[in-house]
Amino acid sequence: MQNSLAHLGLDKHEASIYEALLELGPSTVTQITKKAGITRTFGYPILEKLSEQGLVSKASGQGKKIHYAAQHPRRLVQYIENRKNQWERRLKEAENVLPDLVSIYKLAEKPTIRFQEGVQGAQSIYMESLESKEKILSIADIEGYDTPEFKKWGQEYNRQRSLRKIHEQLLLLDTPKGRRWMEDYRGSFKYTEVKWIKPEQLPGIMEFNGEINIFENKVLLMTIKKPHYMGVVIESKPLSDIFKSLFGLAWLQGISAHSK
Repeated sequence: MQNSLAHLGLDKHEASIYEALLELGPSTVTQITKKAGITRTFGYPILEKLSEQGLVSKASGQGKKIHYAAQHPRRLVQYIENRKNQWERRLKEAENVLPDLVSIYKLAEKPTIRFQEGVQGAQSIYMESLESKEKILSIADIEGYDTPEFKKWGQEYNRQRSLRKIHEQLLLLDTPKGRRWMEDYRGSFKYTEVKWIKPEQLPGIMEFNGEINIFENKVLLMTIKKPHYMGVVIESKPLSDIFKSLFGLAWLQGISAHSK
């Protein structure tokens, strides 16, 4: 019987109480819980809940004791009907709020990844950092900028960033080309703080030929080593926070560009 009642939506304790009431008729809490095999303290709130659901009635008995009695079993049909209507309303409400929940879910949990290939694609992705409302954290291998496709473009980017007063912490690989690039820098050092880092401190970075920018909730990567021109943007606050922390560790190892 309890299994059948459980299939109708009652949990095992509710089912045992209801079955006990069907067999006992009007009874006290002590009598009902003893029959159901559960404690009186645990049984009382179950009886109250069943009463609220219309499956049990209660009335004063002899003295001050309250007696409970099971309502006619046909009330179970009404009980299920009420639950059905309730869940249909909840389903409709869930469908109404689903678009908002999905948008929050994507923003908070799912990173958005975009990429473009080719020279113009990489440049287009990289230009997104000019919209940053906070300081840009950058790790760059300048070797890749020493090409007709990127040298003048890179200089113009730095000029535009300075005009927009966007600050940048720039961690550069200390190479001969990197040093020469700094001599021809086209940005304002008022908005740019530069540190050098030895290539051996970042194993594998010599094959990068590009730049990583971290700002707001974005991690931007640009590879400009021919023929693999590509720009990638990952939008994710948790990921950008991780990259910002890693950048901070690398920054501590850098040497100021103004140091001798």
